[in-house]
Amino acid sequence: MSISLKHLILHSLELAADGQIALQARSEEMLHSEQALSLIESLHLNFSGRAAKGFGYYPPENTSTFKEKLDLLLSRELDFHRFSVDSGSVLVEELKKYEFIEQGVLLLAHYEHVAGEYLLIMLLENKTSPAVDESLELTASRYLETSAIQLAARIDITDMQRNAESRRYVSYVKGRAGRKIADFFVEFLGCDDGLDVKLQNTVLMQAVDDYCQATQLDKEEKQAYKAEVKSYCEQQLKDGEEIVVGELAKALPTDDENVDFYQFAAENYPLEEQFPADRSTLKKLAKCFGQGKGVSISFEQKLLGERVFYDEASDTLTIVGIPPNLREQLKNNN
Repeated sequence: MSISLKHLILHSLELAADGQIALQARSEEMLHSEQALSLIESLHLNFSGRAAKGFGYYPPENTSTFKEKLDLLLSRELDFHRFSVDSGSVLVEELKKYEFIEQGVLLLAHYEHVAGEYLLIMLLENKTSPAVDESLELTASRYLETSAIQLAARIDITDMQRNAESRRYVSYVKGRAGRKIADFFVEFLGCDDGLDVKLQNTVLMQAVDDYCQATQLDKEEKQAYKAEVKSYCEQQLKDGEEIVVGELAKALPTDDENVDFYQFAAENYPLEEQFPADRSTLKKLAKCFGQGKGVSISFEQKLLGERVFYDEASDTLTIVGIPPNLREQLKNNN
């Protein structure tokens, strides 16, 4: 992997005697080594492959403390060690505003990858695991948890400096419950909300649906093209790549006036040129599903009109051929 490591440092966030989180800072940067480069390569891939990410940016009027420190670093008025210590102190102050306590190893890495320059910030868990020494005695082994990272952010410095219109050069991992768990981490970064990935995917699904209607595709053609769109999006997700609307357009036909999907989407929908795929939203390409008032229903779109029938006038859904396991439950509870 073509990563060039410029700076790397690790600090520790620990409970102090007064029960408050405190920063235990290193006195100098980490030495560049094969182990350090391997770690950053692994973390870069891990972060890039995460699907559930939020995005942000710094508008001109932004006056967050972290952004001020970052500007000083990039203008070389602050060296990386001082920047890391100051940033760690800002994170600790942010943590104190919340009721929960986060301990761990704070990693800050400044590196280049391909044609981009990045700043990676992560709070890693420092775990202990049983191990066996050379005398076959049990001992404790300490390691950094790098496979299930919940608190992490990456700033695309190149995009931030070169693209004034970008609203997505700050990216961060979203917690399992949305942003609740990682709120303090986003507040620490001090960025404004940027690209809404779920919204972009939802708009894309609507655009695909509308385009299939506009091109007057029959049911089988519509299902076939939606399957191609779904296959493309899922492959991008698997490869850690983003949905590129121009590429996606190749999976859909042009209309009678030779207008392709790319032109249709550009003229009618607020879509970015490219954005990450959202796994949950992609399901809408092949399934109809919904829930509310104690009822949850999901079925393949191709079954609509075959085994599943909807009467709009009476707002009723008729299912012909109930799944066997559901049939048994209905019999037992009748």
